[in-house]
Amino acid sequence: MWRRGERLYALLVFLVIFLEALALGQLVLVFSARLFSLLSVPLAYRTLFQALLLTGLSLALLAAYVLLYHAYTEAKEKRDRRAYEAWLGRFARALWAEEPLPPPPWPRPALEALLHLREMLQGEFAERLALWLREARPPWGRVLRGRFYSRPARLEALEALAQARLPETLDLVLPYLKHPDPVLRLAAARAGARIAQGEGVEALAQALLEAGLTRGALLEALLLLEDRAGPVVARLMRQGGKEERWAALEALGRLKLHRLVGEVAPFLEDPDPELRAAALRALWRLGFVPSGLEEAVLAHLQAPEEFLRLQATRLLPLLGGALARRALWKALSDPSFYVRRAAAEGLGELGLDALAEAARAHPDPYGRAMAQQVLEEAA
Repeated sequence: MWRRGERLYALLVFLVIFLEALALGQLVLVFSARLFSLLSVPLAYRTLFQALLLTGLSLALLAAYVLLYHAYTEAKEKRDRRAYEAWLGRFARALWAEEPLPPPPWPRPALEALLHLREMLQGEFAERLALWLREARPPWGRVLRGRFYSRPARLEALEALAQARLPETLDLVLPYLKHPDPVLRLAAARAGARIAQGEGVEALAQALLEAGLTRGALLEALLLLEDRAGPVVARLMRQGGKEERWAALEALGRLKLHRLVGEVAPFLEDPDPELRAAALRALWRLGFVPSGLEEAVLAHLQAPEEFLRLQATRLLPLLGGALARRALWKALSDPSFYVRRAAAEGLGELGLDALAEAARAHPDPYGRAMAQQVLEEAA
């Protein structure tokens, strides 16, 4: 990824290497001709002197540029920092003391200060900051619409729009969810999730379905939606592929979207074990198992996949009563250490007397030892 000033640096390095290669090639040709007495000695010496002079000048130019670049960037960072702090104070006084602001356009440090305050404040103050951002006519839209801007410039623009959270800018972001660069698609998903409001949430849901993002990127976008995630999660669960449905199930549980719990049931019988595990995890995070799904949960205790048996065992205490106690008692005989651990912890949730009985009387020695270990930890 390029940073500011590195394009010129790369061009300079290329020029130096090219000139050095040219000088060395000329030396090889001249001294090869001299070796066969085709050229005179003074001409060979003159060529050698020219090559050495060119090498020295090139290295001096490169060294001077590196030193000046570091000196300039350090001074510029300090100047920008002072300007940022000054603008931050100016905007704070305008918010709380009603001091007038100079007319826009404002410099880059001013926009950074506005975005910082927009991240921190909510309510009436946040609305005033949004109004100032609109009046400032920032360059981010121009960067995203332009054809010749670099990837870093586009990433900065997407990040700035995510911080600004101006709903009308969603149309600038959504096209980047189809961009061939996966880094820009990820940045667009993050920005879109923070910007989308009202009808824009449905537009974002459709764009996420077509974006081809990884499950981790989709989950991050859904979590950034927070209380606006319900329609997007529901749509991904109904229309998405494996990656989209997995991310939707994970988000459903983490965001506690209880109103969508009815959408989980079909996934408990999905042919893909990862989706079944995600559905079990979602129910566990929601904290209850809807009536009628008990048999589907118990069936997963016999699954060949260890991670499915583990997720089902963690759910058993939510079934309650004798059913949960019998299932957890049986799960203590599972060959997996992690399943036995989950079963012992589940018995502890039902009551220490159940755990103590398992530690004393369970027929499987490994299950008995696990129950004793969890009982000692609880005590």
